[in-house]
Amino acid sequence: MDTEMRCLRCGGANVTPSDLQSTGKIYSRPKDAKLVTLLTTGAPVSALTCLDCGHVEMMVDTEKAKAITKTG
Repeated sequence: MDTEMRCLRCGGANVTPSDLQSTGKIYSRPKDAKLVTLLTTGAPVSALTCLDCGHVEMMVDTEKAKAITKTG
């Protein structure tokens, strides 16, 4: 069942998937990452942008984040 995406800030439904851009990829690396994963890429960050208020919500792939942690 598809649920309608809503902005966490204004509650609007004018939300679209988006990418974050920098001089390189943006990754999230949990503080308790395994030593071997400190030398590799973290979990990629994706985003949703509200076209009404400009709020940007960021998310990571939870399976990837779990896989690179000591407890994952």
